[in-house]
Amino acid sequence: MNIEITARHFTASDKLKELINEKIMKIEKFNSGIMNCHVILTKENSGENVEINAHIKGHNFSAHESGDVFEKSLRNAVEKISIQIKKQHERAKAH
Repeated sequence: MNIEITARHFTASDKLKELINEKIMKIEKFNSGIMNCHVILTKENSGENVEINAHIKGHNFSAHESGDVFEKSLRNAVEKISIQIKKQHERAKAH
């Protein structure tokens, strides 16, 4: 799986990039057909936003989350996209 990380209005630390890679790799256990995953981190005055876009053949998934710190937002966004991928995987297995 190809993981692309984009940081807007700041430079992401290596520790943050490592955490992102670790969390995103956990998504792959729900569907091994994930081709690529784009994580967009945005730092704003109101807080820190995380957007995850994943592409599986024929399907696109997206999750957005805002919070005080990237780690918390990332955890919640990964949970949201995991639910979407699990549902799609179950539907595909049912047919």
